Amino acid sequence: MTSGSAHPGGGDATPHATTLVDRSFAAHNAGYDLSEIRRTDDGHRLRARIHRDSYQRQSYALVEVLTPGLTWTNLADEPASTWHPATPSRSTTPTPLESLAERLFHRAVVILHAE
Repeated sequence: MTSGSAHPGGGDATPHATTLVDRSFAAHNAGYDLSEIRRTDDGHRLRARIHRDSYQRQSYALVEVLTPGLTWTNLADEPASTWHPATPSRSTTPTPLESLAERLFHRAVVILHAE
């Protein structure tokens, strides 16, 4: 298993008006996982969780928001059928999932700031 976590002091600037708070990646026998938490400019905490399994039906990609009660609530997801076939079955880095995570964070920001 491979894993890593980033805890940047002050955070890294990322697109869509978010700042990286935490990131972890793990490779396992059946695939790999990416989890990333970002803070929006207006203070929302967002978490993208992507699980790429060897079986498409066991894979998922979703973005959640942290509520004032400190629980994660699902904001949006992306069906595995839209991204699973385009990703490799194994990876030792989060690179294959990064553009998917960006899309999820972008959707979350749009949802939170829709008027």
